[in-house]
Amino acid sequence: MHLARLAILAAGLGVTAQLSGAQGVLLRVHPRVGDTLHTRLEQQTEMSASPGVPSGAGKSITTQVTLSSRTIVQASTSASTLVLTIVDSVELHTSDERGVAQTAAAERSLRGQQLVLRLGADGTVESARDARGAPVPRDVADAMSAMPAVFPRRPVNVGEQWTRELPLPAGGPLGVRASGYLSAVFRLDSLDRSGNIAYVSMRGEILPDEKTEGVNLSGGVTGAMQVDRQRGWMTDSRFTVMVRSLVTPPASSGLAPMRFVTRVTQRLRTMDKH
Repeated sequence: MHLARLAILAAGLGVTAQLSGAQGVLLRVHPRVGDTLHTRLEQQTEMSASPGVPSGAGKSITTQVTLSSRTIVQASTSASTLVLTIVDSVELHTSDERGVAQTAAAERSLRGQQLVLRLGADGTVESARDARGAPVPRDVADAMSAMPAVFPRRPVNVGEQWTRELPLPAGGPLGVRASGYLSAVFRLDSLDRSGNIAYVSMRGEILPDEKTEGVNLSGGVTGAMQVDRQRGWMTDSRFTVMVRSLVTPPASSGLAPMRFVTRVTQRLRTMDKH
């Protein structure tokens, strides 16, 4: 659910890219007040757990999410933007027979949900609350802030790279708790012939936090996105996330180590209407 909420947020990021002569292209969150962005998320998550030895037999679960939403721009300044995101429809499917009831409950919980977000110019979530004004729980806010803050704080030229360190959500694969961060490299690959569409690619390495004990965390992220400079919206994005973790319980617990692998593939598209 954190990834689904994160994707809704990412869809609502308006991005203005301005050319400044030899200084390059400035990418920043700055959508037009009154705009409504219709988005469609398609995401598949494959999770497996097995004993922490190569020959151990494991269990795998696949979950598929299709989610449609609207993001309405309520206010915008040079420093931040206020948006309202509304979930119009959601479909969840899982290969885990024991999770059918939980999946149905998650569908009902997400459908119609409204989130009010204040975003910084680089995509950072400065505040998050529900439609009634109540703060969003910390774990949800952490998930929201994990990916959107991707834009450089300076103009960049085509072919130039920039780096960001992004926190990971608090909940790990299959409920494993581990803290870590994503060290990511972004690149402005090109502009189309008209100069209106910007193509950005990303690759990153998932690294454990120094405070993590008993969990060997690793993995990576690759992806690409298209930004419509004229309208100021991200129009298409594709990401693949792979997370591996080896959990070693304290010797006193008598439990054997467990290996977890999570693979997420996601496509997010924006359009004028469904």
